[in-house]
Amino acid sequence: MRPSFLAALLVALAVMPAKAVTVVPLSFQELVRQSSSVIYARVVDVRGQWTDDRRSIDSLVTVEVIKGLKGTSASELTVTVPGGQIGRYLNLLPGAPTFARGDLTVLFLTARGARLPVTTGFTQGVYRVIRDAESGVALVTPPAVEPAGNPIVRGDARRKPVSLTAFESAVRAVQEAAR
Repeated sequence: MRPSFLAALLVALAVMPAKAVTVVPLSFQELVRQSSSVIYARVVDVRGQWTDDRRSIDSLVTVEVIKGLKGTSASELTVTVPGGQIGRYLNLLPGAPTFARGDLTVLFLTARGARLPVTTGFTQGVYRVIRDAESGVALVTPPAVEPAGNPIVRGDARRKPVSLTAFESAVRAVQEAAR
């Protein structure tokens, strides 16, 4: 690399604004209470879109709602997630969830006015769903999020997948306790 190019690159990087995101870990109860809706859904499309200021990329994630667990929801919904890809441009944001077509997931969503909903607490609001190979039962797996300083321990019972039916009951129990 030529020294003049390297110097110009360093100057350009130095003047670019740095963005930081701080996310407070939420308990399951806080996650349910702070979310305007909770849905079990299948991802049908993921598309990158430039932000209004064209400084970063957001992903527009369109999901087919299989079942609403809290709040009301249409049969199809588009959610905004920070980060994404447009052509050769890739914008990654630590703590932001990523999606692919066909993913099954439980989404905890927060609506902000007329804007598209977002996942509550970034990755905290995304519980992945897998099918048990033997029984075919839908299993919900919580995200690996712990308060700062708490290690994530392999085999932790809080990270054990639970059936979608049991998960739905847990969401309802939090809603009823809040009333």
